[in-house]
Amino acid sequence: MIGAKPCNTPCSFGSKLSGFEGSPLIDPAEYRSIVGGLQYCTLTWPDISFSINQLCQFMHSPTDKHWAAAKRVLRYLKATIDHGIHYSKSSLQLNAYCDSDWAGSPNDRRSTSGFAVFLGSSLISWSTKKQHVVARSSTEAEYRSLAIATT
Repeated sequence: MIGAKPCNTPCSFGSKLSGFEGSPLIDPAEYRSIVGGLQYCTLTWPDISFSINQLCQFMHSPTDKHWAAAKRVLRYLKATIDHGIHYSKSSLQLNAYCDSDWAGSPNDRRSTSGFAVFLGSSLISWSTKKQHVVARSSTEAEYRSLAIATT
């Protein structure tokens, strides 16, 4: 990927990965290794958390579509190599933001929640994860996201 063309986003807008599209990889070991390594990158690149969460859901049987999505994340990291989290002296006000996509997974219709917590202007905690149950409405998905963020 050294000569790969950088891209501006970790995933294409509105992309939903599915376990039913694409042909299975002959040797999924390289995919698992790359995605496993990318999980560590989420510690300093919180903007790839959602993309990595999607890729991790297909570790058991990745397809060529998943491999292409993983390579896109690598191209994004190449474009944003000098980006990072910067901490500066600011107020001690705690702010949290959360969101969810209702029934966003095409495989099991579960929602994905994400949150970011700021102390002043500094990001101190973030997460993206699939909800444990299927929400019956977008309101229920948002309430579950809020509960995850507050805990």
